Amino acid sequence: MKGKKKLLAEFLEKSRLFNIARKIPANTLTIINYHRIYANKLDTEFDAGVFGSSVNEFEQQMAFLQKHVNVLSEQDIIGLVRTGKSLSGRNAFVTFDDGYRDNYQLAVPILKKYHIPALFFIPTKNIEESTLGWWDIISYFINHANEKNILLNEKFVPLQTPENKENAKQELLIYMKTARHEESKKLLTELSARCGVKFPSRAVQREELMSWEQIKEIANTDGLSIGSHTVSHRVLSTIENHEELRELQDSRIFLQQKLSCEINSIAYPVGGYHAFSERTKRNAHQAGYTLGFSFNTGTNYNTITDSFDIKRISPEKNLSIYKVNVILPRLFTNNNPFAGRHGERSEGG
Repeated sequence: MKGKKKLLAEFLEKSRLFNIARKIPANTLTIINYHRIYANKLDTEFDAGVFGSSVNEFEQQMAFLQKHVNVLSEQDIIGLVRTGKSLSGRNAFVTFDDGYRDNYQLAVPILKKYHIPALFFIPTKNIEESTLGWWDIISYFINHANEKNILLNEKFVPLQTPENKENAKQELLIYMKTARHEESKKLLTELSARCGVKFPSRAVQREELMSWEQIKEIANTDGLSIGSHTVSHRVLSTIENHEELRELQDSRIFLQQKLSCEINSIAYPVGGYHAFSERTKRNAHQAGYTLGFSFNTGTNYNTITDSFDIKRISPEKNLSIYKVNVILPRLFTNNNPFAGRHGERSEGG
């Protein structure tokens, strides 16, 4: 299917149809959500699935957005919500989840170069304690496993080949996204023992994440803004109501005190429709947010109908598909029920 999308997108881009389509009036808002980008060769001990574009691909994408669509800021979207105005023309917005250091080192300079506004969603506990998310730690354990098999969900899972390891990661990621928190909270400790691998040091984990100084610099940069990604990045649908409200409230209060700025937006961890609920949206409103963002849920058409379910998509590495997703978003749809992995296999963040 991926190959067919690529062929179709490349055909459309080279044909006159694409230029004609760009001139047809459309009222859309396509929000492209990134997690990580990389400089040259992708090489990581952690979750490779959260890396999207290379820095060169990212620059091509930002150059395209700047030239061909209206690129909005967080304040522009707040204005649309508060006034109830309809979307006009083709619009795009850029967001980042999870507070990775490459966002600051690689993405921010390009955003500044092309004057692209962006919103960065921060899980406060991860930054404060220098701890990576569960998706990265799962990948770290499986990548370094000393065992040829591990007992997983009452069955032995092989780890002899890269494919075996990838399948094991997938199973664990889906479990972490769907199991009740009370069932899954001990998984990382148990997985460490089963794989025979210690947790990576805080120093190693810290190198993957932005510092508070870097986040403050972003918050003080024109066009760039900070939002909440909860306290601990737990999947909100797997926890009790009082815990969910605390995740939403405490992260907003902490960020406002730490950064001395207003926090208006929340991105729900994982972000697919299995990961949050109507209760979540009510709690987000109660916690003081103006906007709530889902993930891999599609494009926004005509108006923002629900300010606590603003839809986002993943970036495509292939530039032709990326362009078609922005100009003709109805052509390719995102309907993965586990959208939002951490990764794109089925995301975590």
